[in-house]
Amino acid sequence: MAANAGRVLKAVIMPGLCDKSFPPFNMKRAVDVLIAAGLLLALLPLWLLIAVLVRLDSPGPVLTRSHRVGRNGRMVKVWEFRTAIADPDAMETIGGCEGEQLTRMGALLRRSGLARWPTLLNVLKGDFSVVGPRAELPRYVGCYPGDVRKRVLAVKPGLVDLSTIAFRNERQLLAGLEGDALETAYVEQVLPVRLDYAQRYIEQRGFLTDLKILSGVLLLPLR
Repeated sequence: MAANAGRVLKAVIMPGLCDKSFPPFNMKRAVDVLIAAGLLLALLPLWLLIAVLVRLDSPGPVLTRSHRVGRNGRMVKVWEFRTAIADPDAMETIGGCEGEQLTRMGALLRRSGLARWPTLLNVLKGDFSVVGPRAELPRYVGCYPGDVRKRVLAVKPGLVDLSTIAFRNERQLLAGLEGDALETAYVEQVLPVRLDYAQRYIEQRGFLTDLKILSGVLLLPLR
């Protein structure tokens, strides 16, 4: 397991550090790498514990990759802890892959938000920033208005943004919904709000804005 983890880290870290699309002294990229690497190292014991529990709970890999649309419309494979047993070719939706069987450990990881922690590997690779518009599944990007799509996809997506702090009732809006009802609620109620916050971030983006968002996310448990 340790050897596999080493190969994964080598595969994602080196391309990100050598990404020539960023200036050598780009502050945002430097902060992204420092935060992601620091969190990965600090949380390594918890990662190993989760990895063991995922393997004991059900057969299959510890990590899986889902698809998101990144900057300039490029498809990005996003690392996550495996939370379900599903057909590799199943369609991805906001509620997970169609026909998937959620595992006991997977249910806990999704409720706690821990399932997405491995996305820090995508930050190291350069696919994501720590702060930026939330990345969407390809099927939902097709619902973006044309001008909004062009504007939002011109920016590297992030793990957190303004909606992480201000739009905290997203889960409540979708709670208990499945199938078509879940899809409709997401597209009509959640997605427009996310896009509004994404555009606000783009208008205000900068080091101080990112710092305020990160501070707000850290203070969320105290609210």
